[in-house]
Amino acid sequence: MRKVVLKWKTNSLRGSKEISKILELCDKIEILGHLSISEIGVTQLAEIKLKEGKNIEQISELENFEVTTIHEESEEGILVSLFCTHPLALTAIELSNIHIQPPYGISEKKGMEMRISGISNSVRRFISLIRIVLPPDNISVQSFQKEGNDNVWEAILTDRQIEVLSHAIRKGFYSMDRNVTLKQLADEMQMARSTYGEHIRRAEVEIMNKIMNDLN
Repeated sequence: MRKVVLKWKTNSLRGSKEISKILELCDKIEILGHLSISEIGVTQLAEIKLKEGKNIEQISELENFEVTTIHEESEEGILVSLFCTHPLALTAIELSNIHIQPPYGISEKKGMEMRISGISNSVRRFISLIRIVLPPDNISVQSFQKEGNDNVWEAILTDRQIEVLSHAIRKGFYSMDRNVTLKQLADEMQMARSTYGEHIRRAEVEIMNKIMNDLN
């Protein structure tokens, strides 16, 4: 069983065309629950805080979102039923044995945070797909129960990152008296030096992020 927290900074969210449009319309959207799930999308109970001058009908003009019911309005925002067909939602629907835990949402100030739990293989696959759709800035494992030969880093690093990092460690790249270069390591794995180095760099970033989260 894995419990993983995915985090995106606001600037990273703006890399998604539609989420960038959401941030233009809203100060925040918080998903409070999932009302129903179908093969084409999920109906969510959402609280939406619009920016000044914007209206709720503009949400339905977005490609992957439709406000189906307005329940109530208050100073906190507008409570609605929101039908979502965004690739993030479809990715979760397509995979069994995982659960996305409400509340979660998008905020102009805080970015986005999503908590998922489920069987290790399903969580790993979900994270692999998320890296393609909208790469998180941070992935942290909140809790971990060992299953077979799994290890905690498989939820954080890609298979290729693990392969390259393991190779570098075996060859003494992280030894105090190392005498091997990235070029030599890359040649051994029949990769370009830049490609090998990028795998190493990204793996190191994920590892240091997890260490920082654990320390905090």
